[in-house]
Amino acid sequence: MAGWGDDPVMADLQEAIADGWEPVAIREEAGPPGGPYDVVTVRKGDEQREFRSDHLAFHRFVEGLMEDYGLAYA
Repeated sequence: MAGWGDDPVMADLQEAIADGWEPVAIREEAGPPGGPYDVVTVRKGDEQREFRSDHLAFHRFVEGLMEDYGLAYA
C-alpha cells in the first residue's frame, strides 16, 4: 500500500463528489503492482465512474465514505 503523501486519485474522487457524483459501491481488489486496492464506484444520473487506488490516505477516505453513505465492501 502506498504511503500518506498526496494521492491524485483521491483528489479526483473528492472533486467528483463535490460535483454531484454519489458513491454507490465500494470493493477491494488485490493485484500487482501494489495492492490491495480500494475501488469506489460513483454515479451521476445514468453515468458511472470508478476510482481505484492503493494509497493509504485513499483507504482512510473510503472508510469515511462507507460510514457517510452506508456502504460496505462488496
